[in-house]
Amino acid sequence: MMDFIPYRLSEQIVVNDIYTCYYFELSNQQRYNGESHDFWEMVYVDKGEVNANTESGYYRLNQGNILVHSPNEYHQLESTGNKAPNLFIVTFRCDNEAMKFFDEHKLFRIGQVEHAVLARLMKETLNSFGLNLFPVTPKQDAPFAAEQLFKIYLEQLLILIIRNERSDMPQAALLSTTRENQSAHLSKQIIEYLERNLSSKMTLDYLCAQFSMSRTQMNILFKRTVGIGIIAYVNQLKIEHAKKYIREEIYNLTEVSNLLGYSSIHYFSRHFKKTVGMTPTEYARTIKARNESMS
Repeated sequence: MMDFIPYRLSEQIVVNDIYTCYYFELSNQQRYNGESHDFWEMVYVDKGEVNANTESGYYRLNQGNILVHSPNEYHQLESTGNKAPNLFIVTFRCDNEAMKFFDEHKLFRIGQVEHAVLARLMKETLNSFGLNLFPVTPKQDAPFAAEQLFKIYLEQLLILIIRNERSDMPQAALLSTTRENQSAHLSKQIIEYLERNLSSKMTLDYLCAQFSMSRTQMNILFKRTVGIGIIAYVNQLKIEHAKKYIREEIYNLTEVSNLLGYSSIHYFSRHFKKTVGMTPTEYARTIKARNESMS
């Protein structure tokens, strides 16, 4: 009888502890108090832009940027006064030697593959912890193994960032990544088209004709790269833009409704409340109060 010898898999990045994990929707005039702490912090700009003043330098972060703060590194964030930022921030402990990479490399612009991992990470944040800021509190009704998926996606994201900077991926992995990037690139083209035409009334058939795809192909592409169907994504996109316009305080609610192609301010308000859980006016008051409490 053959004796089987187990092989213990090596792990270069292991995250077992997190301190905070939250998604902020801020105004374009917000300024944080500076801080430092003895654990890692990852800041991702999901929307808008933000400035970061740190010991390692002064950075302008735009949509798609990630900035990593090392333990005990002083850092301070502030809005630029232009585009209202949406920030996803995770603070965590990781003592692996490989993390020294982030002592020298701080600012990254992630690609579509990393963005897909980030989207899954943010989804598992909600699944695992909901909207709790501090202390991190697990949800009682969390899906099976939600925290483990959160851990896996965070580790995967850190590994992908290091790999991309070192450019040492094996050929097979590069081919797989190329296929993923092709789908992600097409998805990005469609998303950019949607963003340019949010004020128009677009049907699924019209979008399929524009990109020479069937309804099934379109929905499969979006569910694989974005996580939801395209119509659900369009509705989500309109609400995200509505929240951004409200935080930037450039347009009144009627103008926001028109900019996003709603037939009336009343329909816009109903759709906003159904999605966000509060009316546009209530959302504006909430953002103002949150910003004042953080100043």
